Amino acid sequence: MSCKVNIREGQLYSTTFSCFALSVTPTAMKMNRQFSDTGSTCTTYRVKKVYFADLVGLELEFVRTITPCSSEDNLCSLDDPAWQTNCDNSEPSTKRVKCLYPCFVQPSESTDSFMKMVYTQNVCLEYIVCNNLVITGLIRVTNLSYMKEVTVRFTLNGWETYRDIWADFMATCSDGKTEKFTFRISVPHDFEVNRHMEFAIRYRVSEFEFWDNNDRNNYQVRCVERLVPQTE
Repeated sequence: MSCKVNIREGQLYSTTFSCFALSVTPTAMKMNRQFSDTGSTCTTYRVKKVYFADLVGLELEFVRTITPCSSEDNLCSLDDPAWQTNCDNSEPSTKRVKCLYPCFVQPSESTDSFMKMVYTQNVCLEYIVCNNLVITGLIRVTNLSYMKEVTVRFTLNGWETYRDIWADFMATCSDGKTEKFTFRISVPHDFEVNRHMEFAIRYRVSEFEFWDNNDRNNYQVRCVERLVPQTE
């Protein structure tokens, strides 16, 4: 191995030594430049030696073979914490949460029979949406009079006790012949799994009162458990 030294117009240039993956630049050599009338000479007082890494017991390079079919396994076998963090193959943690599930077919799923029930009963549940332990429902009533009352009666203990709540009028959802009301029921968090919440709808207009109780079976909603991902 050699080092070329070129003298050009009084300036000194040196080359760089390269050793595969290991690059070594020699320390600038101490030189004394003497100039005379006839020319110039370059005298070296001290030259530092360059050693290859393998000559002193070090590795020139580190090679790890990664195949397409097992690349993830190979990377996960490294001791580097950065690889271990990104190669976590453990199952995601989950938890059990309570939610409500309707035990009846949504009346609005059959459009023809639904409107027939509305005109026959004057009041009919259209559908409900269950979100965890909250029930939101939509009711359709016939427009028999301007003044009307729509309430929902529900129980959590098989009608030993019950509560009545108001349904709210939806002014933008009237076709002249029928009107819509919405309601919301929150079930307490200590409500037991596999128990049923039941409700029926009452419509009062003038001196008349109409009920929708799912053909005397009441509308039943069951409390169940489901697995959801565990959040931090």
